[in-house]
Amino acid sequence: MKEVSFSTSLLFFWVKGKVEVDGRFVKSKLSNTLLGFIPAGKDQQNIPLKNISGAMLSTKYLLKPMLLGILLFFIGLGSLGNEFLVGLLFLVFGVGIAGSGIQTILTVEKSGTPYFINVPFFEKQKMQELNDLIHNALADDTDKTDLNMFFDKKVQ
Repeated sequence: MKEVSFSTSLLFFWVKGKVEVDGRFVKSKLSNTLLGFIPAGKDQQNIPLKNISGAMLSTKYLLKPMLLGILLFFIGLGSLGNEFLVGLLFLVFGVGIAGSGIQTILTVEKSGTPYFINVPFFEKQKMQELNDLIHNALADDTDKTDLNMFFDKKVQ
């Protein structure tokens, strides 16, 4: 069994999620949040490997958060001279919101329905590791039932 923990938010890095992959299941525990940082319970999934047809990793650029973040960034730059702390706060939130517009998405196909795990761009390596774990578990599961691997076939 292998477990991968990751952050689900760029600004609020303490909001965590984790996924476990073993020989029978892919188990996910993701934090639900309001406004991206207020904890509001957990989303748990136990997906049998037999129901998974594949996993895919992709990067997505969300235009609205990126534009809002850039706008807040420039508001913060403009107000640094008058109100330094307010300007600094706008700068930090602007960069954080703009950065949250770049997401890495792991899509797990389960019984024909996609299950998405969205994380910030800096967690891409962990999502790649998780994608590899799922693919290896699927390959091992297929190998367990492939009788051709256990018998010698003579080609004539």
